[in-house]
Amino acid sequence: LIIGLPKSGTTLIEWVLSEIGYVNMTTSCLRVFDDRKLEHPHDLSDDMLKNFPLNKPTFLKRHSEPNNLNLELIKKYNFKTIISFRNLKDVMISRYLHMITDKSLPQHDIYNKLNLTEGFKTSLIKNHLNTIPIQDVNNWIKNWKKEIESNKNFCELNYDDYNRNKEFYIKKLLNFLKVDSGTLMNKIIEKHQKHLEIIKKNNLTENLNSISPQTYNRKKSSEIKKLLDNDAVNNFYKECVNKYCST
Repeated sequence: LIIGLPKSGTTLIEWVLSEIGYVNMTTSCLRVFDDRKLEHPHDLSDDMLKNFPLNKPTFLKRHSEPNNLNLELIKKYNFKTIISFRNLKDVMISRYLHMITDKSLPQHDIYNKLNLTEGFKTSLIKNHLNTIPIQDVNNWIKNWKKEIESNKNFCELNYDDYNRNKEFYIKKLLNFLKVDSGTLMNKIIEKHQKHLEIIKKNNLTENLNSISPQTYNRKKSSEIKKLLDNDAVNNFYKECVNKYCST
């Protein structure tokens, strides 16, 4: 299982697993995937997991919460589980960009009518569910980290580690899967860099229609990061962290 927040590096993990022979449970015609009758769209279920083939490399990506239902199912099926994290600020930036890009999302109309500054600030504290997004995301991170501490079948990966040290990140992933990294690690890194170079040459619309969709608008991301250099915006972000993300 791959579990992570949207825009937290789970696509990278999927890509690596595909490169070493794993099959995506949700898209392969060789697998049966049943996500009906879920209480929450990101939950796990018996109907979903019982179809995992034994001794056939398979992965499933979810954004599941560490609630009792999901934890009991993971324990029941004893799957190796990778939990993907990213620093809170970048998660919130990427989340905002995703919301203003995808018109099908209910949050789109809330944020897209505002300018970049006000839209990002609003995205931290308001959504269509009347919850506080930055608090929801922080709780997700905090609660999963607690579970990882007590479960040897969980592997914690942080996308920020990949940006700092690609070899360390890929080796940790391969070792968890008991795959000999050897020369494979360097080949994976080199191929992924070429993959990213192709993405950079494409515009956002082309990326959304490609086999490996990328919804990360890099130009706007850099603009928002520059906004965070603005004292007023940065102070607002810090105030939200202090108010809603205290431990």
